[in-house]
Amino acid sequence: MMTGINRKSVFGLIVLVAMAGHYALLRVPFVGNDFGRDIAEWPLLADLVITFPLLYYFMFRPSPKAFFLRWLTFAALSLWFGSLMIPDEGKVIWRGVERLWPLYIALQAALELYVLVFLVRKIRALARMGGDVDEAMEQTIRGRLGRGATGWFALFEARIWYYGLFMRKGSQLRLRGEQHFSYDKNEGNASNQIAVIMMLLFEMPLSHLLLHLVAVKPVLAWIVDGLTLWSMLYIVAEYRATHWRPVSLDKDALLIRYGVFAADRVVPYWMVESISRRGGYVPRERGVLRLYQFGGANVEIRLRPGSRLPGFAGREQVVTRICIGIDKPDAFIDAVRAKLQQS
Repeated sequence: MMTGINRKSVFGLIVLVAMAGHYALLRVPFVGNDFGRDIAEWPLLADLVITFPLLYYFMFRPSPKAFFLRWLTFAALSLWFGSLMIPDEGKVIWRGVERLWPLYIALQAALELYVLVFLVRKIRALARMGGDVDEAMEQTIRGRLGRGATGWFALFEARIWYYGLFMRKGSQLRLRGEQHFSYDKNEGNASNQIAVIMMLLFEMPLSHLLLHLVAVKPVLAWIVDGLTLWSMLYIVAEYRATHWRPVSLDKDALLIRYGVFAADRVVPYWMVESISRRGGYVPRERGVLRLYQFGGANVEIRLRPGSRLPGFAGREQVVTRICIGIDKPDAFIDAVRAKLQQS
């Protein structure tokens, strides 16, 4: 019986081989397409809208709601892939399919709005019971979407919106942990983030004016403005989370929260081999987790061999050292050592 990972690999391989075949059928002149004179669109449409979703259903047996979301994903991919791969002179069915873009966008927007309203209501209810909005977000999203890449990305986006736009009083946040250690003042960490935000604000009207004057279509200036504001939301969320999401010591584990861009890590005390002061630049190395944003690393945590922690998209990776920046490194080291002696 295939495991979940093997099923994903097999499904991905089937889709990859099929898409390579469609690319050859649409773009490579050979006897199967009458050397480019007979472009058949329907096999691609049938695979993306019918075959792949059904194959996904029979291999993974998702819930009806999850299957509907996957089907929408395959439908979007079919529109995008077909629009790119099918030559304009060969588009017949696809010209009608491309007219459905506004309908798909409207359905996707309605679905996103539904999910957002559902999450806000659920998070508020959980926050009233426990007071920990961060924990409420994670419980709600993980409960609905699981701990895979989809759940990780949804949690990341939820934190961006919450810390960037919806959070009102960060001082009222109640986060898990017995002791909390900040990192916003470490070598001017938060101040440097403010400098980036101010630079974007200063640059936006100048770039808008230049693009309005030199671009072929002036609407491009507004598109760039929108993208700048969108990226600013992420930076503002990181800045505010830097202030209000501390690194914490709980009863049984070290809770590493570092802004919103870095994945949260729970490091059990038995996993920690040693902790000490450090300084200077930390080069990129396999197995080294670097967490200091715009500050500097002043604490090094060595983990026991074979230790694994979640990384990008929730995937576990081997970690040997954690180099982290803390406002009060000596107090942090003493507190961790005390916990290690107790455990």
